[in-house]
Amino acid sequence: RLQAFRLQRLACNHCTGVLTVQKMLERGMPVVRGSGRFGSRSDLYLGNGDKVVF
Repeated sequence: RLQAFRLQRLACNHCTGVLTVQKMLERGMPVVRGSGRFGSRSDLYLGNGDKVVF
């Protein structure tokens, strides 16, 4: 289980899958949201042009 690792940020992309990201968010996991610009199908995950700082 990822929650056991006490992650501060999770950066997901389209390969992770929308359903998986939705479940992570429902469980309160720290998923970095994207902008949904530049052709991304969802703003739930990072896409083209989005940035995350660790």
